[in-house]
Amino acid sequence: MTFAGLVTTLVDFIRSTVSVLIGIGLVIFLWGIVKYIYQSASPKAHGYGRDMMVWGLVAMFVMVSVWGILGMAQTAFLP
Repeated sequence: MTFAGLVTTLVDFIRSTVSVLIGIGLVIFLWGIVKYIYQSASPKAHGYGRDMMVWGLVAMFVMVSVWGILGMAQTAFLP
């Protein structure tokens, strides 16, 4: 296996893993919305839902950034 083949295989694996993690971040964000809306009478649950939404957005932002960095690295290192 050549270096280019090894890098391509590694990047494809990381991209598929990032896709799954973006999906998990989306589920966490949506679950936070559900908690925020349905338990708005309880300040503790309201804050918990808000925190879940924030962390879900942060996770999705980080994963999309990793996806972009992988794309740039693959363009820079592979012909």
